[in-house]
Amino acid sequence: MGEQSDSDLVGHARAGDRSAYGVLVERYQVAILRRAQSILRDPAAAEDAAQEAFVRAYTYLHTYDEQHRLYTWLARIVTNVCLSQLSSHQWQTLPIETALLIPSETLESDDPELAALTDERTRELQSAIAGLPARYREVLILRYWQDLAYEEIASLTTQSLGAVKTQLHRARLMLADQLRGQSPGYDWGFQR
Repeated sequence: MGEQSDSDLVGHARAGDRSAYGVLVERYQVAILRRAQSILRDPAAAEDAAQEAFVRAYTYLHTYDEQHRLYTWLARIVTNVCLSQLSSHQWQTLPIETALLIPSETLESDDPELAALTDERTRELQSAIAGLPARYREVLILRYWQDLAYEEIASLTTQSLGAVKTQLHRARLMLADQLRGQSPGYDWGFQR
């Protein structure tokens, strides 16, 4: 069965042949795991994300369009799973020139007042980022939270380098506008 094309295996899997889907998983597991690791940078989390992506892919196999490569479809699923995992982590904000966000425990735990202020600002930032269109939110998280290079983001999102730079610029402008609207008197540390 391992010699069959992706298309044939997908057809068998859609008909209920789990062993055919198992062959597809074996065929793509290394590439999908590598993709998850490049986003999450945590081997254990990447394994969980890859496993979840394959479960989702099996559940939604009926939606797969065979005009596209199976790897492209699977890679998009694992990217979405990883970004979902990232958005559920606790974030700490830094000045925009340094970075927008990094995953971290709150460092201000010694000062309850400062911790409360940081938590409030973090919620405001998360809310503003969640309000951005998906393509802008994605590039912001990949660039400033995962610290990926522009070229890596272009590869992950299958866009040109110029498109990534443009989206990041627009995302920062939209984020600045949203944050100013939420906290008009607070200086978030970036210019319009």
